[in-house]
Amino acid sequence: MKNLWCWRCKMEVPMLDEEEYKIASKLYREGFQTGKCSMTRKKRFKDLLDYYKDLTGFEENNPNAIMHHRIDLYGSACENCSKPYRTPKASFCAACGNKRANTIINYTETLQEAAPKWWQKFLVLNRAE
Repeated sequence: MKNLWCWRCKMEVPMLDEEEYKIASKLYREGFQTGKCSMTRKKRFKDLLDYYKDLTGFEENNPNAIMHHRIDLYGSACENCSKPYRTPKASFCAACGNKRANTIINYTETLQEAAPKWWQKFLVLNRAE
């Protein structure tokens, strides 16, 4: 768990690491499987909300919000304002407008010849005739 800025909530909240997120995801799924339509969200996802509060000390009322409080969804901290980039691949900080320094791209992986599609094999056979 780590406290990070959440773009959707517009505040700093506890974010889950992958192990914690797996447990939360399982509890979220169980809420859909075992809950009834007549139940409120708070009752239906009580196990998830309790797990998050016990783990983080932060009382969240929205189970959907917990599912986007995942560290791996966000990028590294901005060099200028220290808020996380919105995604791991983001090159522009939405908070302060800082542009991330260019990173070196490995073009050898990008330029490797892809295997021909199944239909391209037929085109090659027809040309040989």
